[in-house]
Amino acid sequence: MVIKHSVKGYEEFTKLVTELEGCGDVIYVLFSGGKDENGQSWCPYCVKALPVIEDNIGKAPDKSHFIYVDVGERSYWKDLNCPFRKDPYTNLVFLPTFLRWKSPQRLDGERCSNKDLVEMLVIDED
Repeated sequence: MVIKHSVKGYEEFTKLVTELEGCGDVIYVLFSGGKDENGQSWCPYCVKALPVIEDNIGKAPDKSHFIYVDVGERSYWKDLNCPFRKDPYTNLVFLPTFLRWKSPQRLDGERCSNKDLVEMLVIDED
């Protein structure tokens, strides 16, 4: 069973992922635009991708971790000095970005809403 986590902001994300790295389990991360008071992200591609990823994350190996990361407001994300953009491990350019932590496997933008690509990412053991 996949263990799900949800964090908001860079500090919460780095703290959690550092803790989880020590367990040796696979970690999947979805970086998404912040949500408004109605629970809707400002990022339309994120809104489209979330249900596809949620439908497929259960196919990941047992004891995997899935971290949903709310990167914050649109203005924060658009700042070229945003720490999510600067971090060498996240190296974000697009939202949403769905990846296997510390692996070359990643999807970004509209590719995150492609069921087949998401499924391949979560079930690929290599």
